[in-house]
Amino acid sequence: MSKPLFWPGKRYFYAIGNTSAVSLARDMPPEKDINLLLLGCGDPRNVLFTLFCEPDTATRKLDFTCIDFEPAVLARNVLLLSLIIDKKPTKHLFDIFFHLYLEEDSLALLVSQCQVLFHASTTLDRWRESSYGSTLRMSSQHTLTELRWHWDQYAKMHTLPTTELQMIIKKFRAGVTEYQVQNKDSMSTSARSAGPLMILGTKSLSECFHNFWRYGTTYSSGPHRSSATLLNPSFVYTQSGVGCFVHYGTDPVIPFHLAPIFGNSNSTLSQADIMKGIHIQFQDWCAAFNKHHEQGLCIVRVFFSDAIFGARALQICKKSGMMETRIPVCQWRTALITLDKEEYKHAPLVFNVVDTSNLDDHLGLINILVAAIPLLRGSGDGVLYLESLLTFSPDGNAPKDFAKRFYADLTVMSVLFCLCPVDYITGYSSRGNVHELIAHEQTRRGSTGLQQYHQTTTWRSLSTNPPMVDSWQLGTFLYDLYHSLFEGRILRLSGKNTHLAHYSRESFVLLLRFIRDELQISREEWIAVLDRFFSLHTSDTSMKMDTLRFHDLCGLLYYYGVYTVDVYRMLKMPCVGPFKAWSQVPPVVRVFLTVPREKLQILFENTPTLEAGMQGPRMCNLFSSIHAAFGTLSTIGTPANPKAYFEEDRAGFQGTKPLIVSFAMPAILLSGFGPNYDPPEKISISLHVNSNPANTITYAQALGPYLEIYSAQLLDKEKVLVLPEQPLPSSISGTTMIEVEDELAKSTLQSAGNVVVKQIFFNVAQLELGGRTQNVIFPFPVTVTNHRLRIARKSLWIEVIVPLRKPFSQERVVDPFPIAARNLMPWSIHHLNLECLPVLDLKNRKLHQWLGPHIGAAFSKREVKTRKKKDVDALMFVKDSISSIIMHSAGIQPQGSSLQHIFALRDKATNNCDTVIFIDRLRFDLSSHTIVCDGFVLPMDVQRLKKMAKDFGRLIPKMRNINLEPGEVTSWKQLLPVLVERCRTWTHFESCQYAVEGCIPLTTEMETIPLCACGEGKDVQRMHNIALWKPLAKYCTRFALSPLFGVSYLETIGRTDRRCCVCRAKAGFTCPKCKKDRYCGQACQKKDWKRHKVVYHDAFEK
Repeated sequence: MSKPLFWPGKRYFYAIGNTSAVSLARDMPPEKDINLLLLGCGDPRNVLFTLFCEPDTATRKLDFTCIDFEPAVLARNVLLLSLIIDKKPTKHLFDIFFHLYLEEDSLALLVSQCQVLFHASTTLDRWRESSYGSTLRMSSQHTLTELRWHWDQYAKMHTLPTTELQMIIKKFRAGVTEYQVQNKDSMSTSARSAGPLMILGTKSLSECFHNFWRYGTTYSSGPHRSSATLLNPSFVYTQSGVGCFVHYGTDPVIPFHLAPIFGNSNSTLSQADIMKGIHIQFQDWCAAFNKHHEQGLCIVRVFFSDAIFGARALQICKKSGMMETRIPVCQWRTALITLDKEEYKHAPLVFNVVDTSNLDDHLGLINILVAAIPLLRGSGDGVLYLESLLTFSPDGNAPKDFAKRFYADLTVMSVLFCLCPVDYITGYSSRGNVHELIAHEQTRRGSTGLQQYHQTTTWRSLSTNPPMVDSWQLGTFLYDLYHSLFEGRILRLSGKNTHLAHYSRESFVLLLRFIRDELQISREEWIAVLDRFFSLHTSDTSMKMDTLRFHDLCGLLYYYGVYTVDVYRMLKMPCVGPFKAWSQVPPVVRVFLTVPREKLQILFENTPTLEAGMQGPRMCNLFSSIHAAFGTLSTIGTPANPKAYFEEDRAGFQGTKPLIVSFAMPAILLSGFGPNYDPPEKISISLHVNSNPANTITYAQALGPYLEIYSAQLLDKEKVLVLPEQPLPSSISGTTMIEVEDELAKSTLQSAGNVVVKQIFFNVAQLELGGRTQNVIFPFPVTVTNHRLRIARKSLWIEVIVPLRKPFSQERVVDPFPIAARNLMPWSIHHLNLECLPVLDLKNRKLHQWLGPHIGAAFSKREVKTRKKKDVDALMFVKDSISSIIMHSAGIQPQGSSLQHIFALRDKATNNCDTVIFIDRLRFDLSSHTIVCDGFVLPMDVQRLKKMAKDFGRLIPKMRNINLEPGEVTSWKQLLPVLVERCRTWTHFESCQYAVEGCIPLTTEMETIPLCACGEGKDVQRMHNIALWKPLAKYCTRFALSPLFGVSYLETIGRTDRRCCVCRAKAGFTCPKCKKDRYCGQACQKKDWKRHKVVYHDAFEK
């Protein structure tokens, strides 16, 4: 297993999402059908909101594949979506999905619907023929079986014998009471769903949270609360068992968008006000889903599986067409993933969008990328979303935590993954996270524990061609990465976050296989890469404990067809010991160990990492890739061809059967072959708690120094079973060489003509020779400032060597706002359906309290300094102009000033203006937590200005000039097509100038028009309502202008805080040792010493 197995302790049920809904189609062109993969899908909020964001006239199809390891999540999702299809009252739908306790009519609807679903799901064929089967699809028989079991339990719970029902209710209420005590002084994280209005909503939303856990509903009125007393069975049954396993942070408010609710209210909101706004949103989402269902424009495929296991099963099906796999559905269950043959005749195996929720927190960033990227559509069309909520930096600096999660240079890792974070390249983001930064800083000052910080990144590929690599360099890099992943393991696991270790040797082996396949490295080169890796591995003596896991690594390399060490190639295993009846012994075998349940009691209160071991007088080896499930194991087959049958204990952790642990290992270790190997009769197989300082303190007294939970002799047939395991099929600077074929270019090259190199795009350089140009595409961002050329004037080739581009390179990219020419989709700024975004009330009295700080925080500390020094930075200039337009449009610069609606972009150097912007509405960009100007742009050349001179002259007195700094005119010409394309509702003509000219924008020169004419006069009806604007509407194009934010994991956002971290007075000095916290005097420094020492000094010294 790519993630180490940890004992789960109390496994929480995430029935409701812990972040607000987002549109998963936000980076897709509006006309294109989309296949979307949701790994760790959770509740259906993102599916519903994505459909809600589709234009009313949309005809494209959206196909969602939703994978989750908790079948109760999927059962609830299908229950809700089926109720929407049946057009049941949304009030009941909301209560059934979000309330812990129900009124009689809501419970009656839940029970009757579950009975309908139960009878419709006897077989996959019957499900497909049901009224739900056209939209709600099942990926496997096992998925349908699990969901059917849950629906049956939901329907029957309130008809159970009184004693049994009362025990369930009592157990559930005890859990709720425990959470009430636990949450007594805590604040809800739902305030983040208000985005930039977080500060206005914190108190009200915290009251909603506590009332939810007090009453089990979102009702604010007494009569409804008093009548909602019936336990909602959909919260009771989970993989963890029967009872209250709902996560203590669950809050029905979180999935919804709270910014318009708070931003358009002039008074303090009550819980009833907040819930009224939420119910309206929920109603709109349900209506959108129902509309798409009726028109046959959406499919939601449900897939019960661990996210990584499910992704690997889809990879196998994609490559080989095989539906049956040897991959378990998840840990603690024994069923293997078998995709339904009928369903996967047409189901997608390649996706335009892959969303991974916040699986990074639970499964590890590298594991997620290795599993997801092979399923992503190539050619630069695919987009992958990563999220995290937790931070593990010892200094609590969450914004900088992202890059550290790779354990290597982010740029190099992007090269190997053939994918890169968009904002890492561009240096800006259209998604706002200012509220996250503020909240994180506030909580960081008050606590040393784990804090939440919501980080979202968008990943795209830059090139379709894999880079060529040097085997020596790659082998060296891979060993350095291996060393980083596992050398500091003990140190990293010495704190309380022991269970969050994400990587095993299998993780690394799967990464190697991924790199080999994605980079299309030849067999000879790959052997050279791994030879270099093992030469370093052999000579490195700094990782003493790594020797215990050497055979874990080698066995997995063989099993996955990545590399075969010499000893596996040369030896023929003797048929002795556990293999004595076998005709042939494969290099890798699978070992099963039966662990009595009573041996596990010591683990139930904690979450340690577990691993298997084999030891004898001479040997000791540990294996981290283990699978575990409760049940009984029986031997079937023949002695020469043994097999096993597993009977699973459905009650799992609450059952009575033992734990069966299995793992793959090299057969040679069990054969007694040679003087360095123990004979089989002296070998034992064991289950251990991973050895680290924290676990040693907790378990050494009870388990002994080796932290051994249970051990049995290899030849004990009652406790140990060994079966054959067949291996799976085998499946950093940049250099590019250009051969010169053009006759004129040949002549110029041979006559010693100069080769000119300039930057076109982040990963594209342009060579100019003899009046001819050639674009050179690299698979990652580069900078041509320090390029080197190797020129063979006789052989007629040119080699370009360029260094990797680092963020905020001083060299200007020709177009920092690119558009994909294939589908006219902005590459770095997300798409919007403006009509579904709420309009901001510009008369709101509280507007200045949040909008000004929100816009001001778009700038990084570096940009603030640049602006103060009046240095040249084209991106900063554009951001400054955008901020000015927004502030004046809202009437808050200065506060209380009149609204400005017309803006002239005027070149400061020439005082000329060739672009006018009309803004009449500001809207909430809901899922990106910012605001957007909904307006129209009027680009002009000399001819156009002559045509409309009279009408244009009337505008001039109403215009506000936006003075553009050096280089900013070009930037705006490049940005305008992006702002138009991100919100267009019309289709480009076949004769579109972009296609004819082959470039976007059409021009960047002053007094020229950069936009095509396809959108002129379209979707500009509002301009006709304003007499002054109406004559110019036919020349205008609608566009969406929003702030461009700094990238918080690359640089510090906002100004440096120079106040005392204790009392917030003016600080006179920083801590002399770590230079982190500021203080006004020694009294505050002394008061803060205990916290400060733990956060900064202790972590640094460790």
